[in-house]
Amino acid sequence: MNIAKRIQLVVDRSINSEKATDQAVKMAKELNAELFSLYVVNTHMYKTPNVIEAMVRTGKKHLITIKETATNMKLNINTSTVLVGGPTNDILKETKLNQADLLIIGAGDNSPKGSVPGKLVRKAKCNLLLVRSDPVTGDFSKILVLTNDIKLEKAPLFAASMAKRYNAELTTCYVVDVEQVMIRNRVVYLQEASNCNIAHMPHRALGEKVPISPTLLDKLNTDLTNEGYRVIDTVARIAKDAGVDVNSEILKGKPAEEIIKYAEEGDFDLIVMEHTSRSKVSQLLLGSIPEKVARNASCSVMIVNRAS
Repeated sequence: MNIAKRIQLVVDRSINSEKATDQAVKMAKELNAELFSLYVVNTHMYKTPNVIEAMVRTGKKHLITIKETATNMKLNINTSTVLVGGPTNDILKETKLNQADLLIIGAGDNSPKGSVPGKLVRKAKCNLLLVRSDPVTGDFSKILVLTNDIKLEKAPLFAASMAKRYNAELTTCYVVDVEQVMIRNRVVYLQEASNCNIAHMPHRALGEKVPISPTLLDKLNTDLTNEGYRVIDTVARIAKDAGVDVNSEILKGKPAEEIIKYAEEGDFDLIVMEHTSRSKVSQLLLGSIPEKVARNASCSVMIVNRAS
């Protein structure tokens, strides 16, 4: 699998943006990929003409510095562009125009849900790298891939390709979702409440909580744990076919919280996840695991888009 052929770098003046620049230049050099740089003047933040003009000048100077850095590494930047407008849409348009297959941007510390990186996680059609780690050598030494769905094959294959390219240690992680499996009550839904007058049906009121038996809880937990082992075995085969050894870990808890904690304790420098599409209702009720991880992880996060 090709990691990237055309890389779109998005920059501003933040610390993580500088790290993203270093990472993008070194990855482009390592992968022999084309590199494009983009500075967007956010008109949601800067509204007066004088300020916007000053930010445009700042952006041009910043892009010149990046080009000089790339030139020193004998790397050519195809285009350096300053755009004025709403960042998310302009970034996506420029990325599509350049036919980039990897978008790199600095991640804010605990980026808010409405931030540009957060919106890009939801909207980007190509792979997305949110950079927090400081690429001292440009390498990734420890890569963690979340594999909670056996149908998600792109993230494991991408992570294995990264691990092989950078000679990195690869770990696959499956999280048994205790929020879903170990919950001790369930809500009686409308259909069940409407059937309460049927013979032999226990009376249930809408919204009533009904305890789940310990036996059923144990079975649900066991079934999901066994599914986890099946998934990580599948990932291990994918990695082996790519010529990479992989460590495996089963965790229990809320997936986003557990993988963030595990990555930090294990000193991983990259988390690889696959973007999963959810309905608006599902996102409202459950949230998006990739979004939560991207916002709160202490290391860089790669979102592999299945549409890429």
